[in-house]
Amino acid sequence: MNADFYTQQIIVQDFETDATKRMTPGAILRRAQQISTDHCTRLGIDESLYQKTHTAFLLAKLAMQIYEPIPAGMQVTITTMPSAPQRAIYHRYTSFCDDAGKKLCEMDSCWILVNTSNKRILRVPPQDLPLPFIGEPKKLLDLTIQKAETEYVAEEKAVYTRCDQNHHLNNTSYADILCDHLPTDLLLNSQPQRLAITYHKEIPLGQSFQLSRATLNDKDYYFLGQSAGCKHFEAQFTFR
Repeated sequence: MNADFYTQQIIVQDFETDATKRMTPGAILRRAQQISTDHCTRLGIDESLYQKTHTAFLLAKLAMQIYEPIPAGMQVTITTMPSAPQRAIYHRYTSFCDDAGKKLCEMDSCWILVNTSNKRILRVPPQDLPLPFIGEPKKLLDLTIQKAETEYVAEEKAVYTRCDQNHHLNNTSYADILCDHLPTDLLLNSQPQRLAITYHKEIPLGQSFQLSRATLNDKDYYFLGQSAGCKHFEAQFTFR
């Protein structure tokens, strides 16, 4: 198994698409997350090893660029390419291409390795966790988020169907929540172009949080999720 990259071919399923029959941002994130997990598992970096070493990878930031709609039924080639850490950040670049090799979407996700016992960031992995990621980052996307004064839009909750095995709001669920609080006409008539998310603090299963939003322009939105003065995440969604 090559540690530098891993490729899968998929057929986009109906349940991954929206009312316009195109793949939702959340579905794209789920596919990217799954191929990353599959790659690590094939390299021997699996759940049992994480438990043995009391470690976990947490997503700190991501940026996704969507160039073309990805419709139900399309065959898509997904390629994921991890890299050696830059300081404590492990970049993983993932691309989605059609049969002709045309790039449909690309993503840069930034992960940190933490000790699950004391929650400290590990700049050097434990001896029992040999990580084979040695290459330079393949491509770094713009991770910046334009901030603005927000207005409250809703109270949301890390309910059962949104959470993962860590009992936290799943990284991919954030995109679904954001889409649910964008204008319906925008979602039906415009193409998502860019999504950037910064994950500040996990939202545990059962916890509520306040979602607020600012309209930067008619197709650009800033979101903030917080509770009791704690900032959980920030995001920027851009449409074209």
